[in-house]
Amino acid sequence: MVLAAHAIVGRAPSSAVRLTDHAASNDHAAVSWKGERWQVRDLASTNGTSVDGRPLEAGTNVDIKRGSVLQFGGSAERWELTDDGGPVVVARALATGEERQAVDGLLALPDADSVLVSIFVDTAGRWLIEGSDGSQRPVSDKEEITVAEERWMLTVPPASPIAGTYKTAPSLSLVTCTLRFHVSRDEEHVRIEAVDGGDVLEIGQFAPFYALLLLARARRKDAARGELPEDEQGWIHVVDLARQLRVDEKYLNVLLFRARQAFAKAGLGSEIVQRRRREIRIATGRVEELKA
Repeated sequence: MVLAAHAIVGRAPSSAVRLTDHAASNDHAAVSWKGERWQVRDLASTNGTSVDGRPLEAGTNVDIKRGSVLQFGGSAERWELTDDGGPVVVARALATGEERQAVDGLLALPDADSVLVSIFVDTAGRWLIEGSDGSQRPVSDKEEITVAEERWMLTVPPASPIAGTYKTAPSLSLVTCTLRFHVSRDEEHVRIEAVDGGDVLEIGQFAPFYALLLLARARRKDAARGELPEDEQGWIHVVDLARQLRVDEKYLNVLLFRARQAFAKAGLGSEIVQRRRREIRIATGRVEELKA
């Protein structure tokens, strides 16, 4: 069960956390994200709510954390909070009820092997939706979208700059670090490190990183020429990038999503690439290339 920023717990059909035991009330309790922590509040239920065995006073917010056990009514409804990170975007297929949640601040629809739409959180904690053409806009809570002829409803938490919204704060940042590309002589293998002074973060070796290498080269080339302002350096048309990679545009979106996943998993966020309609570039000009 993935919680939205505010979830009603109870037996009512509209409850986000649906209870079945008759000792529970229709609107039993509320679990909410308060910007830095989760809290639970009993909604004057008939048989009460407890946290780790301690009964709650109705209407009082109580902090909960990972490992907290919540009991709603009788012992048949005992729930454990297994992850106390903040809420993330959840997409629910209206036809089937299937749910998919963002991981490390990223969600692909219809799935990660066919990326027609990407949803990601930016450095300000805002959730954005990106189309396959690179267009981006903020996404709204309860918004419905159609992807590959399937209708999805999105549950979107409020913007939050708290790093715990999706991942522990990283020790390095794309804003200040240099990306060091280690490239084999045949360019079949590309490994990336993030370097900031004496700190080195190994991001790893991954096939999609070759796309980032091409983008890094384009940005370095424009910077060396000195003819364009910084915010116009390194942009490549998606058709040209796909041609260099010898893939179609559909698979290019998959490669870019996987590169974003790798950086997000490393704690550097999901904004390693920047997109505008039909164009793309790497998000930083601090890049180095080393040949093996």
